[in-house]
Amino acid sequence: MGGVAIDPVKLLMKYKYILAGAAGVGMVLGVVLYFLLLKFRPIWTSSAVFETFTPTSSIVSPTGIGTMESQTEIERFMLTQARQMTREDVLNRVANDPRLSREAPQWTAQFEEGGRIDIPAAVKELQLYVAKTRIIPGTKLIELSASCRWKEDSTALAKLLREAYMTELKRVAGSSTQNQRDQIQSQLEKFDRELREYQTRRDTLLRDAGMTTINEQGSETLQRLYILNTQILDVQNQIQLRRVSIKQLQDQLDNPAGVQYTDQIRSEVDESPLIVSIKQSIQSAEAEQKGMLMRGLTREHREYKRTDSLLQGMNQNLEQRREELMRQRFNSNLEQMKIVLQSLENQEREMTKDRDTISEKQQVAARTLAQVKDLEEKIMNIQRSIANLTDQQRTLAMLAELPTNNRVVVASEERVPREVSSPRLTVVLPASMLGVVGLVTALILAIELMDSRVKGPADIALMPRTRLLGWIPDASEDPSGAGAIETTFRDRPRGVIAENYRQLRSVIAKRLGQAGHKSLVVIGGMPGSGSTSVMCNMGLAWAAADKKVLLIDANFRRPGTHRVFALRESPGLADVLTGASIEEAVQHTSDARLDVLSAGSREKRVFEMFSSERFSQLLAELKARYDLVLIDVAPALVASDGLSIANRTDASCLVVRALGEKRGLVGRLRNDLSEAKGEFLGVVVNAVKPSAGGYIRGNMRATHEYQNPAEAPAAA
Repeated sequence: MGGVAIDPVKLLMKYKYILAGAAGVGMVLGVVLYFLLLKFRPIWTSSAVFETFTPTSSIVSPTGIGTMESQTEIERFMLTQARQMTREDVLNRVANDPRLSREAPQWTAQFEEGGRIDIPAAVKELQLYVAKTRIIPGTKLIELSASCRWKEDSTALAKLLREAYMTELKRVAGSSTQNQRDQIQSQLEKFDRELREYQTRRDTLLRDAGMTTINEQGSETLQRLYILNTQILDVQNQIQLRRVSIKQLQDQLDNPAGVQYTDQIRSEVDESPLIVSIKQSIQSAEAEQKGMLMRGLTREHREYKRTDSLLQGMNQNLEQRREELMRQRFNSNLEQMKIVLQSLENQEREMTKDRDTISEKQQVAARTLAQVKDLEEKIMNIQRSIANLTDQQRTLAMLAELPTNNRVVVASEERVPREVSSPRLTVVLPASMLGVVGLVTALILAIELMDSRVKGPADIALMPRTRLLGWIPDASEDPSGAGAIETTFRDRPRGVIAENYRQLRSVIAKRLGQAGHKSLVVIGGMPGSGSTSVMCNMGLAWAAADKKVLLIDANFRRPGTHRVFALRESPGLADVLTGASIEEAVQHTSDARLDVLSAGSREKRVFEMFSSERFSQLLAELKARYDLVLIDVAPALVASDGLSIANRTDASCLVVRALGEKRGLVGRLRNDLSEAKGEFLGVVVNAVKPSAGGYIRGNMRATHEYQNPAEAPAAA
């Protein structure tokens, strides 16, 4: 019926003393176990230490280039040698050594049968329990150890293991040097062939390109290309300017208003001999007219009119000649610009052709130079590789004469151990303590997991399809003081429990308001769950929110609402269902917004009334008079009244008591109420007690101090 909410911190605080006691018992058991093992099962360990060396060169890599040995290769070599020290052939050499029974008699005795040693059994013992290797961190040292129950025998076994490994190492190393030399020689021959091939290809490329070295061409061609590109750009700019000027002149020719000549053209035309001659003739005629006027001739005189007519003709001729000359000069300028434009375009084509030719040659040369440089680089790499391999040949020849040729030497030989390697108090004591604490912790977890009671809101939140409406703390935990729990909201409005009822009111009011519900049945899971106190305080909370509320006591078996408010037991609900009027049965409390309908006369309490149509009609009439109708019923575990009423009310909610109802019961009641006609809103957890390591007590204290500042301690 859902998961179990287990908070490790709370669990630790709850069982801290038990866990501390378990740790103490574990320590005592650890000390006892240590002395027992030390007396009856000691383990002695003797070790020999080997040092590994890095050779000056390694076997040639598959790429053909010799490389210095990396740190990764050294680590791999050390791991390999550590594994070689306990190989089966090394252990077989130890088991077959005639000195074994003489130098390690007690260890060997366990494998002797009929005066002979069981070799397979001895090898298996060596492999599983005796021979161990480890690489000492941060060094190039490998430790080979032998462990057994006898001090002197462990030293003898370590000695035989060391000697057997060194013998095998020398045998294997005998052929490795020759293999390296053969590999290096084969690689040298391969590099020599590749070197000759690359040199031939390089010389062929240089000869075909007409060059002797890779640095012969380049800068001069690039300089020529730069100059040509600059000249082409300049010519293109001039062409653009000429085209713009020609376009402007052509637009003037096509303009219906006529050509607008420049001042330069006008000035040049005015200075032409023809115009100057005409102007002089006009000036002579004008002078002649002035002379006539001075001689006394009038403007009406025949000679004056003839001269005036001649002067007008000369002016017309001047304008006509000026227009013709300006048009000729304009057309001449236009044609000259076209000729210059044609010349510039021809020049651009020739220069572009030269540039493309030079660029093509440059690209061919650049490709050739790139190929030559690539070949030169390969030649240099091969020459370096040949030099490295030659050095390796000389190094191998020198290394063959060194004692460290095998790359492994004995750094320190085995010694008789002074103290046991097992047991160790620093290991046995913590292990024993952790074991006992672990067992106790497992037992505690099993108990917690098997406890199916609802301990708090978290248990409800983990149950599938179950909504947690809210929770009410245990009354004894309220810092505001003790009192009647059924009227906590009225008697201690600033208390923590009252604040929890306000939060519960907000949640339920939202659900009721969204669905338009006005009647709610409050059902307890088991006797003592506190459904009556929850209903009464909820009624007081709604009344405080200016809502008109009616509390109905439908618990015909043990009614208690009338005692909470000091009212009479009858007439009440049973009387109304049998014919009494509502006005006669409903009783008013000290709060004008809160009314109570008690259970009624004992002789009229018939449980089947809750399934009658009269009860539905009564609820409908009461909902019309009140904003909210709250109904208290008998616990669901002992009576089915609540389920019957839930089919006739708008909504229902379940009240469970912390550490009272079990999760299985809550799940079953949730299913039953979910199938009822009224909407099942969720669960209210009542009388929640703070647990060790929890936050409830601290939150309650903080809430009380905030709402009652006069009682809070003075701030620092």
